[in-house]
Amino acid sequence: MQSALADKAAEPAFFRALLDATVYAHVPRQNPSGRVRFIQFTTPEGLTVLPFFSDEVQAKAAAKSAATVVVLMGHQLFELTRGATLMLNPNTISCVLYPEEIAALIDHDKVAIVERVDTDGQQLVTRLASERPTWLIDRLVALYASLSCVEAAYLAEIGTPENPQRGLLIAVSVSSKDAERVARATTTELQAHCQRLQTTVDLTAFEPGELPDWLKEIDIEPFYILTLGRRLVQAPKRVQ
Repeated sequence: MQSALADKAAEPAFFRALLDATVYAHVPRQNPSGRVRFIQFTTPEGLTVLPFFSDEVQAKAAAKSAATVVVLMGHQLFELTRGATLMLNPNTISCVLYPEEIAALIDHDKVAIVERVDTDGQQLVTRLASERPTWLIDRLVALYASLSCVEAAYLAEIGTPENPQRGLLIAVSVSSKDAERVARATTTELQAHCQRLQTTVDLTAFEPGELPDWLKEIDIEPFYILTLGRRLVQAPKRVQ
């Protein structure tokens, strides 16, 4: 984990190591349902997470008298908690694992590397995309339909005055508490198919209802909106 925090390139090795690691989680002391139930909590940012720990001492200190500590292998915990957002060692240097990352890891042994880029005052130029790869948009529409936090998404070209066609930019309308999940889910989805990309793809996020001026200036229409996602999710499946 320390290596992954220091170097993004080490993230895949860290995620894979968790699969075979012994980990510790919390379950209620009283559980009349008879089903396995893990304890979750909500962070100050409003994110609901399921805590787990890399050592028993941390797990017992956090549980105190309110929970029971259970011992599992990492892959067992990931399978049992599919769809949840997990947080490793929440009371020390923590790490959040989002559902899409966990699914890609246990289903396909894939781990996307996500890196935040600071433009550091660099002048950037955005404009309408001259090409809109259908396969790219189709994948993102399906992904965002599964993420109810995404209000809208736009596709533009981004570059510099010297190189105006540097690559594509996905701009997502999403609350700040969910922005990292959307960024990681998007990267996880696209990196698995990056051999089809002929250019770079960056992502930026903004709060719903606060459309950035640079998007207004290029008079761009979203390729995805939440109402479209709801229709896709609610659409009945065809019988083959």
